[in-house]
Amino acid sequence: MKIRSAAAVALFATMLFGSNASLAQDECVSSGNHTIQVNVGQDGNPVLSYRGGSAEEVRVCIGDQVQWVLNGPDRSYFVDFFNGAPIDGARRLGSNNNVIKITIGGNARRGDSYEYDVKFADGGGIDPRIVVG
Repeated sequence: MKIRSAAAVALFATMLFGSNASLAQDECVSSGNHTIQVNVGQDGNPVLSYRGGSAEEVRVCIGDQVQWVLNGPDRSYFVDFFNGAPIDGARRLGSNNNVIKITIGGNARRGDSYEYDVKFADGGGIDPRIVVG
């Protein structure tokens, strides 16, 4: 009887630890903060960059903070999310001192992508996206 119990415990432990390993592989690896640089292009439209490269697609985790920072003189701009947003509240966010900040959460779901538009208050815009991992 004790042999069966020991075998059952060993089998259960193997299944338990095996499950944790596969779950760990699916976890999002968070860097916590994501800063997207906003610049004014030659055509007057916003130009975004992220970590020295393209900001066309930024991968984030739930709980991460994303901020858009305008480089240059103070100028009002907006971030508008289409068809849902990875945050609670408004889908349109306005800049405050050249910065817009959000924390990924609310209705955000892993694997979803959230397209958005960055527009200057006086015209010009582009359409990148945030992908929740």
